[in-house]
Amino acid sequence: MRKEKMNNKGFSLVELIIVIAIMAVLIVVLAPQYLKYVEKSRNSTDVTNATEIVTAIQIYASDPDVATGDVLGVGTGNIVVNGTNTTIDVAGIANLDKALDEAGFDVNTTAHTMATTCVSKTAWTTYTIEVEVEANGNVKFDYTAGTTTDAAQNFRDAMAGKKIGSGTP
Repeated sequence: MRKEKMNNKGFSLVELIIVIAIMAVLIVVLAPQYLKYVEKSRNSTDVTNATEIVTAIQIYASDPDVATGDVLGVGTGNIVVNGTNTTIDVAGIANLDKALDEAGFDVNTTAHTMATTCVSKTAWTTYTIEVEVEANGNVKFDYTAGTTTDAAQNFRDAMAGKKIGSGTP
């Protein structure tokens, strides 16, 4: 009877444990950095959405082809964006929701809401765009966010193109 020699070409248990330990250390080191990038992406999404809303209103307000009955009225209105939906205060400005609807936002003009939501979790959890239409047709915007001064300043900084929390570009 001939004995066959076993040819063991696999990994040993010790080698597998060492590889798993190295992977665990890498995950512990890299996970916080990954979460920072995810939150920066969320903040960027909110700023992009807010900028698109502002741009849509500015374009609608300056469009000479808008019918006389559809122009933005003089006054102040708010667009409040939170984690579930966006509410549009049309009591202060007529046709504010129509301006956003015509820009392609998914607006429910009956309920004065739209599908855009706030996705940031740390810098702010809600933000408000205050729209003021002056008698000469100029449109001004002011921004607030969350319930803290830091959240409001973070959102204002982001909308001004500054680094969040620093006050500098």
